[in-house]
Amino acid sequence: MKTVSIAVLSLAFTAGPLDSTAVASVPEVVQPQDTAAKQRKEYDDYKKIEAEQDPVKKLELARAFFESDPTPTYVKYVQGQVNAARYALFTRYKEAGDLANAAKIAAEYVAAVPETDLFFAFQLTALAEGQALKKGVVPAAADAWAEAAKYAAQALKLVVEENKSDKMLYDAKTTTWEKVKPGFVAYFHRLQALAHFTAKRNDDAEKALLASIEAKCDAYPDVYFLLGQIHNVRYDQTAEVFNKLSGDEQAGERGQQLLQAAKGAAKKASEFFARGILVAEMSPNKNAYQSLIANARKELEEAYEIWNDGSKDGLNEYVASFKSSCQL
Repeated sequence: MKTVSIAVLSLAFTAGPLDSTAVASVPEVVQPQDTAAKQRKEYDDYKKIEAEQDPVKKLELARAFFESDPTPTYVKYVQGQVNAARYALFTRYKEAGDLANAAKIAAEYVAAVPETDLFFAFQLTALAEGQALKKGVVPAAADAWAEAAKYAAQALKLVVEENKSDKMLYDAKTTTWEKVKPGFVAYFHRLQALAHFTAKRNDDAEKALLASIEAKCDAYPDVYFLLGQIHNVRYDQTAEVFNKLSGDEQAGERGQQLLQAAKGAAKKASEFFARGILVAEMSPNKNAYQSLIANARKELEEAYEIWNDGSKDGLNEYVASFKSSCQL
């Protein structure tokens, strides 16, 4: 029985869009002189593939090469060219903001080179985040944030559950994966939180935001501000119920329970706004957070007054009390 080389057979299953290699029909054994001629042609074909600058045309030439039932001699070199072409295409799609095609070509690359899965998961996450940011952190952008969260979940699984790392994601000369890993974990949780938040799933958003803080508490000031907003919403909802009660009901047990719950929500909101301001002011990117800090101060003052019986007395001391948290 005639057999196909293991190298060629392997590529038939790993080469992504080039997986159309026909392995069902096997040619007759060729004579040594024919083999030499075939290899000379394969070398010429490989050099053409290598010289081609357009990644799409490079992939077309490589497809033809693999469909010719090549000998193993140049297979690995052509596969290297395929990988290079796929990466060039991925870069092209990424720069164009074409998430769908970027994801498709990334999947093909990972199928051929599995150890790149985390690298591409992160790149796709960042690309999807960029698309979502263009639409804003608003309910109308919920679908875009859900897409970013999808890739973030994939990356988070690779990092946390499979304990993977990739030196292409950090400078191994100046740091280690263990040092940068918490920041990546915080980033992925944060994107999941934004997807929940824009979809008005505040309980799920809160869990993801707290997970981001637990991973690296000084990574993102905005996670604190989002938590503050979530507790503001809870205050508003509780206050609305309280205000619909009659005077006697407000003075009664249920009314007092609602009042304390509303004050508790306001206090939690003020805490997260205070902590977020402190994290932002300690950030190397402090200047980028100036508008957020200004808005958070207003929210902080309003929330503080609600639970502090309408007074701002002690506000500065209250904020300072959080300086010991998160290594500030």
